[in-house]
Amino acid sequence: MISELEALVKLQEIDIRISDFVNSKEKFPETIATLEAIVKKSNDAAEAFAKKRNAILNNKKTEENKISEAKAHLDKSEDILNTIKTNREYDAIHTQIENFKHIVSEGDAKLKVFDSESEKLQESIDAAASELEKIKTENEPQIAEIKGKMATINASVEQETAERNKIVGQIPKQLLRTYEHILKRRKNGKVLSFVNNETKTCSVCHKILEAQLINEIRKANSVIICQNCGSIFIWEENKEAQV
Repeated sequence: MISELEALVKLQEIDIRISDFVNSKEKFPETIATLEAIVKKSNDAAEAFAKKRNAILNNKKTEENKISEAKAHLDKSEDILNTIKTNREYDAIHTQIENFKHIVSEGDAKLKVFDSESEKLQESIDAAASELEKIKTENEPQIAEIKGKMATINASVEQETAERNKIVGQIPKQLLRTYEHILKRRKNGKVLSFVNNETKTCSVCHKILEAQLINEIRKANSVIICQNCGSIFIWEENKEAQV
């Protein structure tokens, strides 16, 4: 039974390492998502400024077309003005000319506003692009590093699992079933409670143990489970005695 319990100790050591790997890996996707969200937020800001500037440039193009069209009509109206014969026709053409002049004048004012807004947005775009590059420089290496760690963890888990399979073959099926049953309920991989003369308590739940129970655990003639927390007791020689 002693050799079987010693095999359990080795098994738990492996399971704790696997548990640590898995638990650390579970945190990585969240960290990656947080870092990628920071990059995306900065990228979205840069794209938003670019989108606004493109909209202004499109509005400017539309206004330039209106001005160009108004100027063309203005030229035609001024040509017609020299050929009219009645005051009524003169007033009508003159009104058209004034309307076209107003369109041109108003359009020119809008173009100045568009140019001013476009210039400011370009400054914002340049600043956002610079900030985005800075954030990428800060975060993308971390993202790559974490993804690399995830790949390394997968390899480590496979290696530990292969070692675990070797140990499992050394443990009786009934004892292994008991161990596995407890393990499923514990995310940290700790199934065993180490007991010695110094503490005289369960190392998992810290319940004080009776002297007779301690003696039975020391003899290791059978599998003894803590009635309080359900851990499997393993006798551990005091460090001072081992020295």
